[in-house]
Amino acid sequence: MGVGNLRFLTAGESHGVGLTAVIEGMPAGLEISEEDINYDLIRRQGGYGRGGR
Repeated sequence: MGVGNLRFLTAGESHGVGLTAVIEGMPAGLEISEEDINYDLIRRQGGYGRGGR
């Protein structure tokens, strides 16, 4: 099962104590672990997915 368009909503302060995120369009029951998120965050810190500037 593929993922179509996603809608990402946030609430809270980006550099504050907490940030809430709602992701619409994800298939029901899809599990995402903290390790999965951290893996992608580390890749992005290295410039992955960034266009030329």
